[in-house]
Amino acid sequence: MRIKSNFSYSIFILSIISSLILYLLLGYFIKRTESDLLLISYVGLFIAFIIMMSNRLTPIIILILGLTFRLLFIFSMPELSQDYFRFLWDGNLQLMNINPYLFSPNHLITENNLFSIADDLYFGMGQLSNMNFSNYPPLSQWTFLIATYFGGNINNSVLMLRLIIIFFEIGTLYTLYKLMCLLKLPTTKIGWYFLNPLVIIELTGNLHGEGIMMFFFLLGILYLYQNKIIKSSILIALSIGTKLITLLIIPLLYKKLGVRKSVIYYSLIFIFFSLMWIPYFENDFYVNYFQTIHLWFNSFEFNASIYYIIRELGYYFKGYNIIGLFGKISPMILILSILFYTFFKNNNGLKSILKNQLFLFSFYFFIATTVHPWYVISLVVFSVLTPYFYPIIWSGTIFLSYASYKLNGVYEYPLILTIEYLIVYGFIFYEISGGENKVFKAFARNSTLSK
Repeated sequence: MRIKSNFSYSIFILSIISSLILYLLLGYFIKRTESDLLLISYVGLFIAFIIMMSNRLTPIIILILGLTFRLLFIFSMPELSQDYFRFLWDGNLQLMNINPYLFSPNHLITENNLFSIADDLYFGMGQLSNMNFSNYPPLSQWTFLIATYFGGNINNSVLMLRLIIIFFEIGTLYTLYKLMCLLKLPTTKIGWYFLNPLVIIELTGNLHGEGIMMFFFLLGILYLYQNKIIKSSILIALSIGTKLITLLIIPLLYKKLGVRKSVIYYSLIFIFFSLMWIPYFENDFYVNYFQTIHLWFNSFEFNASIYYIIRELGYYFKGYNIIGLFGKISPMILILSILFYTFFKNNNGLKSILKNQLFLFSFYFFIATTVHPWYVISLVVFSVLTPYFYPIIWSGTIFLSYASYKLNGVYEYPLILTIEYLIVYGFIFYEISGGENKVFKAFARNSTLSK
């Protein structure tokens, strides 16, 4: 590692020390409702992240730093998200041989001796989760089951789930590295994923499953690149089995595969994905599941962009919230977008496929009624494999949405939403108009630590 100046090296070391302190604060001391401290800490982390990535760090240094930051959270309890209570609820139900798709928490909480930590999980997950059926696909459910089986209580189950996620994140890092070697991309870019504060906080800290989903997806793409169709289809099915959102982007593989291979490939994915549901296939479980998915499009609102503009127009012209109407139209818009990107865009090479998958994912989030911070982690992954930097910018601005959480509920500030999305859309338009790759190249030119 070559050092250009003592000053630059001092700033680099200071950014690492600052990150260590701020991750400890976020993991153990700052609560979600302490908006000022939360946002100041994240801004500090993001600046330190940019400083670190201004240096051409080797993959080994990126691995060591990223693991160190993640291990700081190892004994912490998630403070920024209540979702883990529902994860452990579903896991404990499965330990009792209760299908998590058949009953909402409200249906079961009155049962005597349900399980020892039922009350803690029920009151921890919040009212919205209490009243709805589980929407997590089978592979996520298996992850919850493993964590609760080996955990026993809440603290130990959180620890087990965190270790599982870290394991998959290391796998994601390695798979990204392999893909970047195949695509002849600079491997230093993997730090934009593995050192990204949003990725570290939302996956290792808050225990969300996007890291597991992207690991299976990337490995599936790698095997497809190597023409290992069966292995690839299994892995893509596992990705869908973690988070259904992968379904949006797999049609873009059609042109590369051709008609005959596509029929085989998509049929295999469908078969393997269907097999994962067998342990839960009883009564009318699918009715409950699709009811929850339907609610996602028709009832939930958070940190949206285009939808909020349409909603305001609805208030102006109709006098009421038109989310119900929008929830019927948006899936059709999404299907048309998938068809457009599948059949009318260049998807013959892996680079163009990944670029179009990034754009399709982005479009989905732009029209979505709910965009939680951890959603854009998938975009960060695609950013590493494409010339586009706007997902990195969004991973910084989306954390502003945490300012909406108050002690007495959720209140979104129009000014904060405007700032978040003006920056993101401004950067997208800049890159689409010819500025792509310039930011990444600028970081490479300004490196102070060479490979």
